[in-house]
Amino acid sequence: MIGRNDPCHCGSGKKYKKCHGKNADGNVQQLITDELNRIERSFIQEVNPAANPQINQRYQKFFAELGKVFPDFLINAINIETFVYIDEAAHWQEYIAKEAESNMRSQVKEIIENWQNPRFILAHVESYDAQQITILDLVNNETYQIAGTAEGNTPGEWIFGIALPDSRQGENGLLVKSSSLFIPKTDEPAKDEILTLLKSGVTDSFELYKTFAHSALATPEGEEEIPVAAETAKVEEAPVAKEAQPASEELSYNDEVIAAVNKYVAEFNLDATTFLTKLNDFLSTEAVKAKKPETVAASAILAAQATDNLPEGGLSKVKDVAEYYEVSSSSLAKYRKQITEFLEN
Repeated sequence: MIGRNDPCHCGSGKKYKKCHGKNADGNVQQLITDELNRIERSFIQEVNPAANPQINQRYQKFFAELGKVFPDFLINAINIETFVYIDEAAHWQEYIAKEAESNMRSQVKEIIENWQNPRFILAHVESYDAQQITILDLVNNETYQIAGTAEGNTPGEWIFGIALPDSRQGENGLLVKSSSLFIPKTDEPAKDEILTLLKSGVTDSFELYKTFAHSALATPEGEEEIPVAAETAKVEEAPVAKEAQPASEELSYNDEVIAAVNKYVAEFNLDATTFLTKLNDFLSTEAVKAKKPETVAASAILAAQATDNLPEGGLSKVKDVAEYYEVSSSSLAKYRKQITEFLEN
């Protein structure tokens, strides 16, 4: 019988109590998911988007085109993920090949060995529930399954984004990245334009995503914006046209806070869709005017960690988060408390 302090039988190199033993009476799938999340998070940290000049230059280009139709955090996710998984995928392919050679659970190895070639997918939503969404790829006419939403529904007719094979969802399972979009029925022109591009072999990320700006210009005024998709689906919804400030105008104080938080969650590859929505609500309803927006951003990160609104994976100590944002640790207490109380209510 294997002891709790013995090396785990799976070959991970961890003690049994820290590996399979940790979940002996629970859901092994959660351990697999945790390991896959770690692999992706480590890759993003290795890329270090905040210090990558190519990624920063690309962001300006994406923002100039999409700033009127998408929020900053979604544009940032689109920019980073299209760069690392599609346009400059060699680094990702080398990383996955190296990871697949290391000691890990066989289920994890089987999944990531199929992650070498991420691709764009445009698919019609065929059926859905809280566990799974069935989609029909409009390019190859294949049927796939992705994770369902917590509400058991979808806010769109089609889904577009980067996809990876994911056997956790079944033989034809897919994992869609956080920059993926649910496209509502009212934005069918964008769907049609993307489909034409994909069928003609276009894979340039900017050319594909800027179709949403084209569609927004043609959307009648007064059209309501559809809510953001559920966090569990790990996708965002493609909003219809909305009023926005010109890309050249300076960001508001609240936008600077959101941008600073989004930089952090993108760098550490954290799923923060719901948290960013709550933070937007907080900034819209509470009077917060710290001298530096980074002070509020650092406080928000710590408050989100304390209330389980952010997954593990980033910096956990007050000192480290403060240093990341180049602010004083002592300046965070007031805003951290204020944001924590808001998130708990």
